[in-house]
Amino acid sequence: MKGEKTKKINDLTARLEHTQEMLHVSEDKYRQLVENADCIILRMAKDGKIAFFNEFAQKFFGYTEQEILGQNIIGTILPEKDSGGRQSKELIKDIKQHPERYTTHENEMVCKDGRRVWVAWANKAIHDEQRHTTEILCVGHDITERKHMEKQLHLLAAAVRNSNDAITILDLEGNIISWNLGAERIYGYSEAEAMKMHISRIIPGHKQEEMLGLTERVLQGESVECFETQRLTKKNRILDISLTATWLNDEAGRPFAMTTTERDITERRCLEKEILDITERERELIGQEMHDGMGQVLTGMAVMSKGLALKLKDSSSQERKDALTIAQLANKAIAQTRDLAKMLYPVDLETGGLVSALRTLASNAGKTMGATCRFRCGKSVSVINLVEAKQIYRIVQEAITNAIRHGKAKNINIKLRLTKKGMILSVENDGLDFPKVSPHQTGVGLKIMQYRAHLIGGTLTIRKGDKGGTLITCIFPKGR
Repeated sequence: MKGEKTKKINDLTARLEHTQEMLHVSEDKYRQLVENADCIILRMAKDGKIAFFNEFAQKFFGYTEQEILGQNIIGTILPEKDSGGRQSKELIKDIKQHPERYTTHENEMVCKDGRRVWVAWANKAIHDEQRHTTEILCVGHDITERKHMEKQLHLLAAAVRNSNDAITILDLEGNIISWNLGAERIYGYSEAEAMKMHISRIIPGHKQEEMLGLTERVLQGESVECFETQRLTKKNRILDISLTATWLNDEAGRPFAMTTTERDITERRCLEKEILDITERERELIGQEMHDGMGQVLTGMAVMSKGLALKLKDSSSQERKDALTIAQLANKAIAQTRDLAKMLYPVDLETGGLVSALRTLASNAGKTMGATCRFRCGKSVSVINLVEAKQIYRIVQEAITNAIRHGKAKNINIKLRLTKKGMILSVENDGLDFPKVSPHQTGVGLKIMQYRAHLIGGTLTIRKGDKGGTLITCIFPKGR
């Protein structure tokens, strides 16, 4: 019996030793797991002092184990106040009293070098046998970069929301899915109203086709910036708009929405129109003065020179020839002055209409600027509106001037015809090819032509001609 009891005691001792050995192995594995974990692991005593601080936490916050253990969490890795001004003492107090509320929590921390960081915590209360909380086990992950991104997104969202420009987002069908305060102010529709609308609601009828073309351009990857068009408000007021558009792509690179930024330039357009009107009046005044003033002076000079030649009939033949030459030069200057006056003040617009004025312009341009200029138009072409006729006339005039002065053109062809799309004006020359430049680098002349086209509800394009040179095309509605 004694031998059996001794054997049992030995067996129990062996098992106990084995169990203790396994516990040591498990404890070592657990410690290695905790120490090598790629996250912050710490234990905080009930009084707020740090009881455990793993290796990752030491590297992250910059403290050694000797520096941090036994130190209060406040004033070391937890700032006394966060960036929002909240006292950390109140936070720790609440965690101690209600640990169940903080099983997951995000808050601002501070490293030894003073750098502020954000950590997402998973917390678990550790209890004694009486179920009293003795410590809190905290496992944290660095979310500083995410927080910074969230802040940037928040600022960006606020900027978009409060922008004075209308910023909208449309789905692939053209339905409005985002509508900022600027859009509400410009167009008069609330966000709730806009979110039920299709974009066509705010596009005037004569601009609907243009919007389809714009969408195609953006889909093809073209950058659309400072594109000038028109929009319609809730009160049916037409606004002049400068628009920028781009597609938003998903992770696979597929477009899923289009965003536009639209600026109301109606007031600017009114000022520009007023400046053009003033310029037009001054141009007409100069033309009248050249015709009535300078023309009369030159006419008097020609008459006097001719009279002088008659008086010198019996004098030196050379003196008589000089007088006749002066008379001839004066008559030539009179003709040129009248041609220039007609270009500055196209009387034909008011008397014979646009077709007659363009025919005269082509003829005079050829005489005064040294290029062959031809004008053709269809029989059914008729532009009655004087304001519209003036804008078309000036577009052609500017196109001719650019072609000869800058393009060194020798031949210019002007055509005006009526099609299903509306009236089409084209000015083609055989000069230098129009250089490809960005919209921000276009010359003043081209901008003025585009603006004049816009004034009559049209669009103007400029490109290389089929046979070289430059082709300018203006399409505008019939019967405006």
